[in-house]
Amino acid sequence: MGKKIYKRYIIVMLLLAAGCFFLDPSVIWAQKLTHTVQKGDTLWDICENYYGDPNLWPKLWQMNPFITNPHLLEPGDIITLFEQEPVKEVSEVKAAEKEPPIKEEEPAVKEEEPKPGVMGIDVGKFTNVNALGFLSLEKIIPWGTVFESENENIMLAEGDIAYVIFDEDRDIKVGDEFSVGRSSPLLKNPVTGEDLGYTFQVNGKLKIEERLGLAHQGKKFYDKKNVFETKVVEVYEPVSIDDSVLPYTSFSSCVLPVSMNKDLVANIVASKGQMTLLGHNSIVYIDLGLKDGINRGNVFDVVEASIVKDPKPGEEGSLLFKSHIILPDRPLGKIMILESRPDTSTAIVLSATEPFSTGIYITDLSWAETPDFLLSIANCPVK
Repeated sequence: MGKKIYKRYIIVMLLLAAGCFFLDPSVIWAQKLTHTVQKGDTLWDICENYYGDPNLWPKLWQMNPFITNPHLLEPGDIITLFEQEPVKEVSEVKAAEKEPPIKEEEPAVKEEEPKPGVMGIDVGKFTNVNALGFLSLEKIIPWGTVFESENENIMLAEGDIAYVIFDEDRDIKVGDEFSVGRSSPLLKNPVTGEDLGYTFQVNGKLKIEERLGLAHQGKKFYDKKNVFETKVVEVYEPVSIDDSVLPYTSFSSCVLPVSMNKDLVANIVASKGQMTLLGHNSIVYIDLGLKDGINRGNVFDVVEASIVKDPKPGEEGSLLFKSHIILPDRPLGKIMILESRPDTSTAIVLSATEPFSTGIYITDLSWAETPDFLLSIANCPVK
């Protein structure tokens, strides 16, 4: 009888020991922790739920490099969590995801405090984002042309009526908005000297008011579908007769800085207004774009190549005669991409230690954690 009791005692103790092992949180946390993204999740929310500190989101983003936008997560994605003592057990959070909240019969009405989101840089404080313009490597084909004004004025102001004739194959509707501006002559690449392309300067914005449609030739009247009355709703630079019209594109002035995922060297090849000296807040154009991996929010260093004459060249006639020494690049400033097209990009100069001109080199700026100089000017929530 005593032996049976002793065997049962041994079995119970072994079961208790095994239970403690499997329930030990340190053993659980030795395993790789993950979170399955639910609809509406952000890295901010996930850090707040697991660690009680939403400001840890950059560290979580760093651990999950497949995430391209930290505030737009795809439901079903698996987020790897970092090993830090959580304020909630993983099982609690996952259970809360699976089980719907219990509805009270008479829930109390409570307004939730607004939750801060991912912070970006408000470039609207430095430039008008609707007047950035762009660089095109091909000739710019406008949708239409301003050919007359209501008061027969050559220069138009905000509120004036302008008449636009569009290409016949364009589908134009009342209420549509268009950028109005002018294309530059063919530009040369300041580095290679070869043909570069054209810049488009945005002077203002038009809104379609109504279709006119009536024309005549000789004694005959006929319907002309591509003539519209428009109103000048915004003016950034003087709008005039013969200005070109292109579809209006709206840009958010709040830009999220994004680390580059590849090594890249490029050149600033043109600037807004064909400025010769560039500096803080200048708008510049690059002859690389989406096809080359450049995206909105990427940051580049502006650098000057430093090459000096070799003070101790080889003997005259040798291959080293009249040689030069390449020194480290000299930093001149930083730029951030505001818009990226397939072959070109538009950027703003965030900082400049001294003026520079087109043709200057830029090199990609990558980071694991957002640099302090960007954090110091981050001042708007990214939507």
